[in-house]
Amino acid sequence: MSNSGINSNVSEHVPDANDPVQADVQPHKSRDPLAAFSSLVLSRGDSLMYAIVGICFFLGAIFALCYGFWDCGNTMLNMQTIVAASQHTANPTTPSAIVANAIIKLISDLLLVLIIMEVLSTVIHYLKSHATSLRPFLFIGIISATRGILSIGARLSIETVTGNDFYQAMIELGVNTLVILALGITLKMLGNLVDEHEVE
Repeated sequence: MSNSGINSNVSEHVPDANDPVQADVQPHKSRDPLAAFSSLVLSRGDSLMYAIVGICFFLGAIFALCYGFWDCGNTMLNMQTIVAASQHTANPTTPSAIVANAIIKLISDLLLVLIIMEVLSTVIHYLKSHATSLRPFLFIGIISATRGILSIGARLSIETVTGNDFYQAMIELGVNTLVILALGITLKMLGNLVDEHEVE
């Protein structure tokens, strides 16, 4: 058999890209222009909204931090006035109780700033990789429960709580403690799962 015969047989089986019949047989990817444009606009809009929310969280964290220090300093400077005003109430306070309460409130405000920054880190992570993570929300839950414990501790340190109010406070302390333990265990298990996937 001659080379021309072989070439003619091969050419019969080679699809012609210019042939409309064979072009329809070949698999091809059709892309809807409207869908592509909508996807692009929504993706850019999604990133823009996350950026705006992130800026708001950042400004809110700065405001919360400044307010926490201002409130603590204002309480310290007006301590004598607060003590004198409380002497005419049913629950008079003392300078040591005011200082303790101011410090606990400052720590609570700082924890609030940490919560805002954890949410902000989630926003930043999404803007960089367009993916979310579960860990920041676990940290937020732990910090929120810690703030609850500090709030109850501050109230018990400056007020005489008895009866149902005392039992209610103890229940809140127990629930917040269980939340911290549960979220901590979940965080540990999630970390081990991520490490196993990295090893594989």
